[in-house]
Amino acid sequence: MNLDRLRDIVRGEAARRPVPVPPDATAPAPASPIRELTYEPVGGDGLPLDRRAVPAFEGTSIVETPFGPVSVIERVYQADAYLGRVRIEQCEVLHLDALGVLGGRRLAPRAPATRGPVFLDIETTGLSGGVGTVPFLVGCGYFDQGAFRTTQFFMHDFAAERALLHVVADFLAATPFIVTYNGRSFDVPVMEMRWLFHRVPPPLEDLPHLDMLPPARRLWRHEENGGERSCRLITLSEVLLGHVRVGDVPGFEIPQRYFDYVRHGDAEPLQAVLEHNRLDLVALAAITARAQRLVCDGAEAARDAGECLALGRMYRRAGQLAEAEAAFRRVARMAIAARPVREDAMHQLALLLRRQRRHDEAARVWQDLLAFGHGVSAAAREAVEALAIHHEHRARDLQRARELAARALQAERDPRRRDAVRHRLARLDRKLADLRRPPALQLLD
Repeated sequence: MNLDRLRDIVRGEAARRPVPVPPDATAPAPASPIRELTYEPVGGDGLPLDRRAVPAFEGTSIVETPFGPVSVIERVYQADAYLGRVRIEQCEVLHLDALGVLGGRRLAPRAPATRGPVFLDIETTGLSGGVGTVPFLVGCGYFDQGAFRTTQFFMHDFAAERALLHVVADFLAATPFIVTYNGRSFDVPVMEMRWLFHRVPPPLEDLPHLDMLPPARRLWRHEENGGERSCRLITLSEVLLGHVRVGDVPGFEIPQRYFDYVRHGDAEPLQAVLEHNRLDLVALAAITARAQRLVCDGAEAARDAGECLALGRMYRRAGQLAEAEAAFRRVARMAIAARPVREDAMHQLALLLRRQRRHDEAARVWQDLLAFGHGVSAAAREAVEALAIHHEHRARDLQRARELAARALQAERDPRRRDAVRHRLARLDRKLADLRRPPALQLLD
């Protein structure tokens, strides 16, 4: 059953709910409470253990809900603390226009909101999603006067899931928007699935959301040597922030640690899981802030040609064409940039100019690309074709257009495109033949 079907069921039930009976009216007898799923821990001999207390991690408080208690663990990273080379107070995310460029569309924060944006990350009983995946730890981080506060909601057993979902929904009600890392594919669908399974309208359904994984891949996936780097949050923390985690728990171990806790009651191995989740939240805030500053400061703030080229693509997609042009021109001028990156920048610049009908400028960039490249890349082949069209229809230099068309035919490997180039050559030959005919013969014709 997919999320859309579950949403329809929950909305339908909400519409069919009876109107509350006034206090002075005769009310029906209360229904028996719903029995939640329970899981009793067992010892090494397989016999049930005495029901344990809620684990008291450092910074834990117990929040009572209509569905039972929930552990809430709070931690504060002070404004003058560092994550690698970056001060915490430098990581605050405030510029909505820049975040809109990163996400591809403008963020419209939900109102009213009593705090800033919330960075969200969950830990679950599985890594593949699906109906059996349950979030046992929901981590939320936000800035408060320069400091970064993390609030983690912990589900101490499976019977407490409804209580966990209730308190998380209350927390997110005061949030203007959320920021995640791969949240559109994992965190948000998992949370929505659990809310809907409990027949509760999911509070994230209409909450603006920025998933930082796609912009991070665009900005930092490509290395200068032509290779590709991992865009895992831990890897980017090392590369961009200089923060190396020591003793971090691998992600694939996290579900098993929670299952061991539920079965045997030992919460100590979960301390590393809590720290892993907190560091993910702080790193997400720092990387989002770095991308935000890059968009605000422009192409000159890019640390290398690949980052500058990706920034130009983001500007172009957001409709900020002047900023995109500046980014592409900067990469095109970088003598130390790798050849494919520089060639790509020239290609993007020429396309941008052509779309703005700045055809003469575009032709100069196509010519630079042709002179710079080896003439065999896809961008160089497109440059030859674009210049042939320009000289035929705009510059009216038919001889130069024919030379370029002949060069394009020699480099083209696609049979259909070769046929198109042959057709252009034949047309140019006819036009050139017409120009060479004496005027008298043209009149006789």
